[in-house]
Amino acid sequence: MHNNTLFVVKCERISRRQAYYLQFPYNTELINKIKELPDETKKWNGSNKSWEVTTPSLLKLIKIYKGSNLIHFDFGDEKNRNIFIQQIKKAEIAEIEKKKLILELNINKEKWVKYKEELENNYEQYIERVHANLKDGVKLYKHQVVGAMFLDKVRNMLLALDMGTGKTIISIAYVEMNNFEKVFVITPNSLKFNYYQEIKKFTNSKAYIINWKKNEYTIEESKYIIVNYDYFNSSNSKKVLNKFNDLNIGKIDCLISDESHKLANNQSNTFKNFKKIFKKDKFKNNLISKIFMSGTPAPSKVAQLYTQLNQISPLEFATKKYFLEYYCGMTYDINGFGWVLNKDETKYEELFYKISPFTYRKKKRDVLKDLPEKTYQKVILEMTSKEYKLYDEIEKGVADEFVKNNNTNPLAIMGKLRRYTSHLKINGVSELIGSILNSNEKFVTVDFFKESLSELHNQYKDVSVLHTGDFKDYERAKMISDFQDDNSNVKIFFGTESTTKEGLTLTAASKIGILSLPWNPGVLDQISDRLARIGQRYAVNAYLFIYKDTIDEYIFSLIEEKRGDISQVIDNENYKSDINQSIINDLVKKIVKKHRK
Repeated sequence: MHNNTLFVVKCERISRRQAYYLQFPYNTELINKIKELPDETKKWNGSNKSWEVTTPSLLKLIKIYKGSNLIHFDFGDEKNRNIFIQQIKKAEIAEIEKKKLILELNINKEKWVKYKEELENNYEQYIERVHANLKDGVKLYKHQVVGAMFLDKVRNMLLALDMGTGKTIISIAYVEMNNFEKVFVITPNSLKFNYYQEIKKFTNSKAYIINWKKNEYTIEESKYIIVNYDYFNSSNSKKVLNKFNDLNIGKIDCLISDESHKLANNQSNTFKNFKKIFKKDKFKNNLISKIFMSGTPAPSKVAQLYTQLNQISPLEFATKKYFLEYYCGMTYDINGFGWVLNKDETKYEELFYKISPFTYRKKKRDVLKDLPEKTYQKVILEMTSKEYKLYDEIEKGVADEFVKNNNTNPLAIMGKLRRYTSHLKINGVSELIGSILNSNEKFVTVDFFKESLSELHNQYKDVSVLHTGDFKDYERAKMISDFQDDNSNVKIFFGTESTTKEGLTLTAASKIGILSLPWNPGVLDQISDRLARIGQRYAVNAYLFIYKDTIDEYIFSLIEEKRGDISQVIDNENYKSDINQSIINDLVKKIVKKHRK
């Protein structure tokens, strides 16, 4: 404030919030000071031409101009000024309390790390307790006993075991050893019955699937209440809350989020409603217990860990902006490119050690010596000149579409290329199937496009099943059961990527063919891990059908180039080349560059 005129900032309290509207004549200096405040504490309200600022940030502004007789923050009257002072006192008390909680948390985290080490070395003494309430004959592996006991200590945890290593039984053992009465389980739609069957297999407890007409027990008498993520997917949060409350299940002992990477998008309706509903008051005695289970908790980038970490330890991971900037080395590009990664600024190793006290991570190679290794094998195909000419025309059209309209959906556009190559691969896959059937083996074939699978299914109708979203959950469960049955005539399992990538057990086969390479990190491993699970007797071979000089080869090479960040955070390992990592942006650039030479 550079002149002698008193500059007045009108401070109007926002009802039921610890925040104020600030209204004042345009002043560059003050606006810049406001912009320097943390993003989550201020925003411009265009409707009433004012800045919304939280109470603590307003105090920061006032302190900046303390002693100045040229600016006055006007609260209207003494009553409102006193309310502001009381809010500040409450905020200061809350900040002191927060520091105490963080100190206590850090002390506990040190204890948790030591306890986890102790469990690894002396797990035998806990075997009886973990198995006490499970069915006779059930026997957990060492890592499952350790996981259940560690979960019992920590209560809120990321259970990040590789697929096929038994995350479900760990969560069930934890529930049973604590004699919980109400447990809410959220799974992808295709896995509801899988979790339900695991409960029946390992325990005598009752379970209920929401909106299933064939439940054996009522929701009132059931311990486990199972629902899919779509239940929470609505923009009308009040409607979702009312729907949940209408279940009348009361307070719960534990919340289990299976395939928890489904919550990775903090802007999704599913996560927003999840966060609103499962607060402290939804748990008995306000004792929160949230289990997040996923073999790929960050499917395509480290940033996707945020929502799960926020729910496990909100004190440490309060805002996504800080998480992205500090740990992920990202900055926000205001020119429309969104969050941009700077690899030199990442703090992945620090993040690994920060989350380790409430993360239980085991890789297959660490815990299942008898679990067969999985091998990816490229099956290189070549198009005829006529086929490639048509492919090239489609690809050129895709490139032109990207150039003309950069707001278009790249997945939809590139889907034209993948659909074309998928259809052409039918003959190649059919030949492989014939060879495998001649060897009296079973075979799994997965593709993104059900049309190609349907055509293959028609060729082998007497010995195959077609597992797509067109069938009901119980019908798909019957297909899996028939395929797994050694005495069944079902030798071939055709499944879409969306219905096959999670939770299924297809260990009756040791060979799988994948027609269209997924481009989302973790999905390729998720699909092949349907075979590479506990109970598999042979080495698993995953055949990747790839046409040379096409989108297949682009995806494969880019996946190889980019994998690594997630392994560093979850496993604290340097990257060793393998197949994974989302590559869509680079794929777009590659296609455009090829046709703009």
